[in-house]
Amino acid sequence: MSLETQIKQFSYERGANGVGITHLESPPHYPQYLRWVEMGFQGSMSYLDNERARALRGNPQAILPSARSVVFVSLPIASSIQSPPANRPLTGRLASYAWGEDYHLVFPKLFQAFVEWLSQQLGRVPEAKWYTDTGPVLERDLASGAGLGWIGKNTCLIYPRRGSFFLLGEIFLDVALEPDEPFKTDHCGTCTRCIEACPTGCILPNHTLDASRCISYLTIENKGSIPRELREKMGNWVFGCDICQQVCPWNQRFGQTEPYPAFQPRE
Repeated sequence: MSLETQIKQFSYERGANGVGITHLESPPHYPQYLRWVEMGFQGSMSYLDNERARALRGNPQAILPSARSVVFVSLPIASSIQSPPANRPLTGRLASYAWGEDYHLVFPKLFQAFVEWLSQQLGRVPEAKWYTDTGPVLERDLASGAGLGWIGKNTCLIYPRRGSFFLLGEIFLDVALEPDEPFKTDHCGTCTRCIEACPTGCILPNHTLDASRCISYLTIENKGSIPRELREKMGNWVFGCDICQQVCPWNQRFGQTEPYPAFQPRE
């Protein structure tokens, strides 16, 4: 059994629903990212638009100079298809990823166990660095290159048999691994449900998100006042938003999966 197969088996046995391997090439959508920040779509998220952010997102190798491969792992979260009604009085709605434990604390535990296991297979401790939405990485772009899905019109990563209700983490390794085939096809087709359903109109027609109008941004990243013209459109979402995922046909068919144990909804 190859090391790549063992890595995937290790991850799947511990609850992952997707594992992919890729090399450290410049992400194909890096030019679009540069145009995105030039348009100001990042809102007040200045960490997406400083010199370091731009440089490292275009050159993943600089994140860990000794790295030769990146392993991406996706963990399923609870589908919000059955979330509390939007019209329930005095009830604030949370995005489905926030119902369980903080994923920023969950992925490091998994990756620490992975490095310990990999050390036994290699006979040495590999140099490694991991992130989950915490580092200067175009995660969805690289994950698509690792075969984990296509970037949908709502900019979520979507896999045909899993939908988009999962979270991503990645680990840079100084180990040369055979990469997986990139996911090359876009299965959104002519569907525009996410664009039409977004209350604030933040999903633009060209696979672009104006984050400054996104309910997730407005309720989490935004530190200032919410623009008056957007307040009524937010409904009772108080932390994040799942609307564009709820209406996605891929989630309506495949998104209601059993979540990773740590992401089981809490009372």
